[in-house]
Amino acid sequence: MFQSAVVFLSSLFMCGNVFAGSVASVSLSTLSSALNERMLIMKDVASYKAQHHSPVEDVEREQKVLAEAVKNAQDAGLDPHSVEPFFRALMNASKAVQYRYLADWLATPDVNRSVRSLDATRQQINQLDSELLTAISQRLLTGAFTEADTAWLSAQIMAPNLSEADKNNLLAALRLIHRAR
Repeated sequence: MFQSAVVFLSSLFMCGNVFAGSVASVSLSTLSSALNERMLIMKDVASYKAQHHSPVEDVEREQKVLAEAVKNAQDAGLDPHSVEPFFRALMNASKAVQYRYLADWLATPDVNRSVRSLDATRQQINQLDSELLTAISQRLLTGAFTEADTAWLSAQIMAPNLSEADKNNLLAALRLIHRAR
């Protein structure tokens, strides 16, 4: 009887580890996809801003994005204050990517560049931000982000005009996020 209980509990433990591992890998995959897609959209944002002679810096918009992220973080079971550095790093990386596109276009104008509506682009960004928070929350159910996680994410995030320094800042801030207590 004792052996049966030990075998049963061992099997249960192993199943739990397999499940946690699969949740973590799916969450990391979703996270890398959403981060890449969000950075790719910055070309659309930069294109719109270039055509409309709008500045890259938009403090009012950044405050709205941050407030929305904090609210959505709480809904996702995350500590709202712990997501602030991540979203600041995300917005800084986004602005850096936009500046790099604008600089490239000054040197080599892209006359075939299409311009999407900024409202539609922002809706897509909002959706991706929600996906990011959900993936982060799911991943944190299995434990904190590890160096192996951030190394894997760094290798997966390959958006044009995103520098290694931008990625490092983003991933360092990601490791600060934790679930609400």
